[in-house]
Amino acid sequence: MRYTIAAALLTLALGARDVPAQQPQGRLIRRSMEGPRLGVTFVTGSRADARLRQYGVSPFMSQFGWHFEQDVAPASRGPELVVEEVLLLGAVEQNTLVPSATLMMGIRLPRGFEFGMGPNVSPLGSGLALGIGQTLRYGGVSLPINLAVVRSPGALRTTLLLGYAIQRAN
Repeated sequence: MRYTIAAALLTLALGARDVPAQQPQGRLIRRSMEGPRLGVTFVTGSRADARLRQYGVSPFMSQFGWHFEQDVAPASRGPELVVEEVLLLGAVEQNTLVPSATLMMGIRLPRGFEFGMGPNVSPLGSGLALGIGQTLRYGGVSLPINLAVVRSPGALRTTLLLGYAIQRAN
C-alpha cells in the first residue's frame, strides 16, 4: 500500500509539467517562508501509551512551534515543489514539553492543495510523516491548514496544525 501511494504521488508530480522538454524552460520563482504553528495531536498505540505514561502526559496534547519553508515554482503558475521544516513543542498545557521535528518534502498545486512526506523525530517515537493540507493566500501571507499522520512501531500520532507564513527577506 505504501509503495502504491508513493508511486501515485511520483506519477502526479512528473505528469504535472506544462512545458514540453524541447521548448526553452520558463523562469522559476524561489521563496523562503516562515511562521508560527499551533494545533493539537492525538497519540494512540501500545508503545505510545508507555511513553505517554513515562512523560506523564495524556494522549491529547497541544502543539506550538515554528515552520520554515522553501519552495520553487514556475512563473507560469504550475505546481510548487516544497521542502518544510516544522519544529514543535507539545503538551505545554500539561506542564511538560514534548519536542518534535519534521522534515517534509512535497508538492503544492496552484489552488493550494498540498501533500508531502518525510521523517519525524520525537521522544514519543520516530517515523514517517504523511501530510495533506490546503494553503490559502492573502497578498503575501500564506495561511496553511495541515493534517499530518506519523506512524512508528506501536504508535500513531495524528496532528492538526494551523498558522501563517510570510516571505523572508533575502
